[in-house]
Amino acid sequence: MRMKKNHYIFLVILNLIIVSCDPPHSIDIINNSNSDLKVKFKLDTSLSYNEYSSFENSNSDSLISNIKPKDTLNLFFGIGTWSDNEIRRNIKCLKSLEFENEELKTIYKTKNKIFELYRTNREKGLGWKTLIEIKIN
Repeated sequence: MRMKKNHYIFLVILNLIIVSCDPPHSIDIINNSNSDLKVKFKLDTSLSYNEYSSFENSNSDSLISNIKPKDTLNLFFGIGTWSDNEIRRNIKCLKSLEFENEELKTIYKTKNKIFELYRTNREKGLGWKTLIEIKIN
């Protein structure tokens, strides 16, 4: 009887893993500095659809967020993983990306540099990569 129960539990767990193949994926920007951080995603307005335009702080040409010290901005992009192709599809919506606090201002002006930033800060390890985490010190 115990063998059947273990076999049943194994099948249930295996089924859950197979069925849940599309995990949620997001971008977290963490402000580790001691001052407010302004993040500006400059949007490509020539596109008919832009993934970034659905967020609360977006307007026609940019998404701007102010992050308090030691706080995090979380941008949720539905289900999927951050494969290289998914990153390229996401940054296709951007013209530039800016980070500014009282000590620094960094502007990523090209899609190649934004791709490099996202890819470098993509989750490490084996398996699905569902998080891009950018830490600003």
